[in-house]
Amino acid sequence: MPIIFIVTLALAVLVIINPFTSETAVDDGADWEEINQEEVKKEIGDETVEFVDLREKELYEEGHISGAIHIPYEDFQQRYQELSDEKRIILICHTGRMGVESADFLVSQGFDDVANFGGGMAVWEGPLETS
Repeated sequence: MPIIFIVTLALAVLVIINPFTSETAVDDGADWEEINQEEVKKEIGDETVEFVDLREKELYEEGHISGAIHIPYEDFQQRYQELSDEKRIILICHTGRMGVESADFLVSQGFDDVANFGGGMAVWEGPLETS
């Protein structure tokens, strides 16, 4: 019985410290980040940033962050090529959920600098532009 315990413990230690397990795999940098309202505000007006509003047309027209382009969530996977992979992409939706899914998608398509506005327009307290 003690031999089985020792072997099991040894295997567990090897899995934990093994540099080739999925938990410790080298990060290739293909992640996205969740940013808050203050971070979004700092990015407004930066020419190297594209804001993408994923909400429905009516909500976008009622008010959106200045400079945000409108690509509705339901069209995003067909229209993402309109975005520059050389710019930072900040995704905006109502609460952040659609931004999470869209950020995952962009990273899978090779975009390196992607962020999602956590909380989305539901928490936005900054200025709005209307169409």
